[in-house]
Amino acid sequence: MKLFPRCMLAIICLSAGLIEAGAGTVPGVRPPQKPASVTRPASKVRNITVVAIEGKIFPDVIRVRRGDLVRLTFKAKDGTYGVKIAALGVKGKATPDHPVYVEFAATSEGEYEMRCTRFWGVRHWSENGKIVVE
Repeated sequence: MKLFPRCMLAIICLSAGLIEAGAGTVPGVRPPQKPASVTRPASKVRNITVVAIEGKIFPDVIRVRRGDLVRLTFKAKDGTYGVKIAALGVKGKATPDHPVYVEFAATSEGEYEMRCTRFWGVRHWSENGKIVVE
């Protein structure tokens, strides 16, 4: 009877050694592996301030790269300016005391119009800007 526990112990140790060495695998079947981690370049955060003064906005063209997180701050220096970016669903009023803050991810390439909704006269329609996503 003493032989039985020794045989079982030997079989268990031998099996564990074979499994550790890879002999316990089934031919043609790969053991599970950890999923590969996909590293993507981190999005760049772009903080941009747009200043409205005397019926014009500066800068009037904003260029960002696709994938950037964009934080726009619209500041008015001399009155109330209406801010509208239809493609982003943005509409607000910037005053000298209360700027308009907009945050969006630049996911699609293209040009997006920025409009001032306050009428400044004949030049009003030509004094707007755009956001260019490259």
